[in-house]
Amino acid sequence: MFYVADKTDFNKIYSIMEYSFPESERRSRKDQRSLMDDERYKIIYKRGNDGKICAFIAYWQLENAVFAEHFAVASTMRGAGLGGAFLDEFLSSYGGEVVLEVERPENDIAVRRIAFYERHGFVLNTFDYVQPPLGEGRSPAPLYIMSRGERLTKEKFEYIRNCTYRTAYKTDGKAFIK
Repeated sequence: MFYVADKTDFNKIYSIMEYSFPESERRSRKDQRSLMDDERYKIIYKRGNDGKICAFIAYWQLENAVFAEHFAVASTMRGAGLGGAFLDEFLSSYGGEVVLEVERPENDIAVRRIAFYERHGFVLNTFDYVQPPLGEGRSPAPLYIMSRGERLTKEKFEYIRNCTYRTAYKTDGKAFIK
């Protein structure tokens, strides 16, 4: 069972986010918290046996898909299968298309992360994709999109990319599209 987060849960979730993602891949605490006012943005989470928040998925409802922007498990709970079980529970509760961003497979951690998602039904789409900067003074990040089930066609990828840019990043993305 997972829970839908509200602002009272935010600080614990953001602490896991800070530990799990480099600064370039997350917004400031203030900016991230303000997303909770957008009805298209949701955070769900799991509690451990001790009742504490131990994992979360932050996602956006796009026009015809869900974009899972952040997914992380607390450092003390990693390696026990909790993340995979939570991801599977989320995917089975949402029957539609789910996409997410991953780092390009240029180091062991990125390769292992991609393999994790592949074990849970995602496929890597190697179309050029750039995550816009998530704050002032930050750089865009070259990433890839993974989709659940089937590989995206070029047209479907462009549609998902454009919806993601408009919804999650509040940009038309033209500066990042080649």
